[in-house]
Amino acid sequence: MKYLLKLFLVTLTVLTIPVLHANEFKKPPYDKRLNLKLNGKLWYENSDTDSDSAYNLGVYYDQVLKEYKTAEFWYKKAWSIDKNIKAVNNLGFIYHSYLNKLKEAEYWYKKRIELENNNPNGLFNLALLYDDKLNNPNLAIKYYKKAYKFKTKAKDSAYNLAYLYEDLKNHSKAIKWYEKAISEKSLKGLKNIARLYHHILKDDIKAAEYFIALIDNRYPKNKVLNFFKQKWKLSDETIKKGYEAQLKSKIIPEKLKYKGGI
Repeated sequence: MKYLLKLFLVTLTVLTIPVLHANEFKKPPYDKRLNLKLNGKLWYENSDTDSDSAYNLGVYYDQVLKEYKTAEFWYKKAWSIDKNIKAVNNLGFIYHSYLNKLKEAEYWYKKRIELENNNPNGLFNLALLYDDKLNNPNLAIKYYKKAYKFKTKAKDSAYNLAYLYEDLKNHSKAIKWYEKAISEKSLKGLKNIARLYHHILKDDIKAAEYFIALIDNRYPKNKVLNFFKQKWKLSDETIKKGYEAQLKSKIIPEKLKYKGGI
């Protein structure tokens, strides 16, 4: 899937993105809306030399005022003063999610990974960028797997890997990664693996096994049983076998198992 060539080309592209220095910034006029924010005026006054002040202005324009171009300016200002790592992360995010500058997002996510020695959030966000924006599944898989090694991103990375493999029609790997997500207590993993077994793999006992674990974790019992009978047309015997398989499962964590009987 074009992995080596893509990686090389991406590296060349990223290196051409300029990083502005402090003397290249023209400070915007004072915004009276900063009077409404505690310390807003102080941040503005100190923003020429204090990266945290510039960063805080970026956060205010980003998360409160939703003015992402202005937020971009202040995050870059914070970075130019003393390589503010928090600004690096937020720059990547606003380029990815709001400004649709995907190569810039890639650059800043990689910068965070470089500065923080494989930061799990940077790895995951870079994987997500390749997955849902840049349409590069090979690189998405690479970085999801790196992020998965960190506990804080294990569940989300495993789930996204499974979903990506399912989209690629690699059902055996999709099952593998859904199981890993489920072992991290992913309810979305339970639902999707059940759907995969029912609709694609035509194994309704396995489908029931995983979906039953959603009882009392996401859905009430009567809703699940009605869904089985009305939507999936499962027999009572199939549902019972799925319930028994769920109780014996070595994949589903004990805390997620439904043990109230069918």
